[in-house]
Amino acid sequence: MTPAAQTSDPRSRQAPVATEKSLPSWLLADDPRHSARPIDSVSVAALAYLALPNLIFLAGWLRWPFAAFFSLLLLWSARTAIDWRQVRWRCPYRAAPALLIVATAFAWCALGGAGHFLAAPIDWMVRDTVLGDLVFGGWPVAYAAKEGTYYILRSAIGYFLPAAVVAKALGVASADLALYLWTVLGTAIFLFSLPLPRRPGAGLALALLLVVSFSGMDLLGVLASQGEWPELPVRLEWWTRFSYSSLAAHLYWAPNHALPIWLASALFYRHWQHPAFPGFALLLLALLPIWTPFGLPALLPFIALAVLQFLAEPRRPLPVVPLLVMILMVTLMARFLGMDVDGIGTAPPLAGATGTASETATRDHLLAYLAFVALEFGALALALWSRLRHSRGILLFATLTLLLLPLLSFGPSNDLLLRASLASLVMLLLLTLSVLRSAGRPTLDLGYPWLIVLILLIGAFTPFHEAARATMVPRWPPSYLQNLVEQQGGSFPPHYVARLDRPDMRLLLREPSLTPDRERRRTASSGGQRER
Repeated sequence: MTPAAQTSDPRSRQAPVATEKSLPSWLLADDPRHSARPIDSVSVAALAYLALPNLIFLAGWLRWPFAAFFSLLLLWSARTAIDWRQVRWRCPYRAAPALLIVATAFAWCALGGAGHFLAAPIDWMVRDTVLGDLVFGGWPVAYAAKEGTYYILRSAIGYFLPAAVVAKALGVASADLALYLWTVLGTAIFLFSLPLPRRPGAGLALALLLVVSFSGMDLLGVLASQGEWPELPVRLEWWTRFSYSSLAAHLYWAPNHALPIWLASALFYRHWQHPAFPGFALLLLALLPIWTPFGLPALLPFIALAVLQFLAEPRRPLPVVPLLVMILMVTLMARFLGMDVDGIGTAPPLAGATGTASETATRDHLLAYLAFVALEFGALALALWSRLRHSRGILLFATLTLLLLPLLSFGPSNDLLLRASLASLVMLLLLTLSVLRSAGRPTLDLGYPWLIVLILLIGAFTPFHEAARATMVPRWPPSYLQNLVEQQGGSFPPHYVARLDRPDMRLLLREPSLTPDRERRRTASSGGQRER
């Protein structure tokens, strides 16, 4: 090589090096076994699971020219974001461990609300009603028309749409089972995407048990704040004014938010160091908003880490098509989900920190915050930091996110805190699995991470307490006879209903259809529906 050739473009050679030197080496250090995986059948299954509700929404809610346009955009993005010739289609698990993982998904979901095999959390009354509205009504679902303006179902409804399509075809009696099977499918894909042992045996069983029981140490918080052993069926996770729910509680109470964030977080960890990740990630981000508005905020810290990784590597072309499609899809869903968003009430993040005794209230608030941080994630994060030899950047970003979220608020129950924390909590789970797997079989040696095991054992009380509640409280069947407004006593719940008053949304969406009331549903229903 001639000297001229060696110095022909010095900036292109020096820029990446300068970026790498400006960052500490540990920040981008990855899990060498699990963070640079090529796209495989599990990844494609997760993308397909997230994509199906998007395609149903586009076909059912948008006027056909716009539905065709956005659907073709998604398909084009999928075509260009992934090199399909390089996809590894083989299942990473043999039959025996795969069956154990699937059986775990069936059992775990049966403890929640989908299927109503056991007592469902009270939030499922609203979720069942939304599913019924999607089954009985035309799309977009409307509840009233006042002065020429429709009041429509405006919510992150992706979770319900496949089950609603099945129930429209087979009858409303199939809705509950269809939603249960859809939940099981998403949960199983999530479990397959985790870095679990590949061989059947105690190692895999214990790893699955760790996932199911992963939680903060709420038991210690309850004992410290209440001074007595918790009783059933009281939830443990609200022992203070903040709450980071266990994975089990998210699955039981809010699978519509949990499943997409679980899948996106696990896919990030599997692929973020692979060269094909940028296009894959952009496609993934385009699919999340119809599921939950909290998916992108939850992943934002790790997206920032991936951007740093992208900039630190030798220059590669940015995947333009997936980027443009992601921007268009996120904009569409932001306009849809943002209708009447000001009507959603928000509790102030420092509630309880004001009043006549403001100094005492502020001190109590600070103490509550510190106790919450220590018990919910702080102790585990410190224990992981001392053990990790990789992925410390992920741990740092997850910890900082969990420290910051209690200072913010959105929604009457601070939904931002509950949902946007999920990606960081999943990252803690993934790093815990990595550390324990690297440690090997438990030994009496003090070098084994027994502190992490102790933290996990204390935290496991919360999911098992939640499961016990599901078995002890009387089971109740789902009812789809009332529409959402009737179920809410005639009011329009701002989380779910908005005025269709934006000109762009009126142009894009089909003509809304008023959903049937109780009397019309009773006449139409052949599934033996009963009123609660």
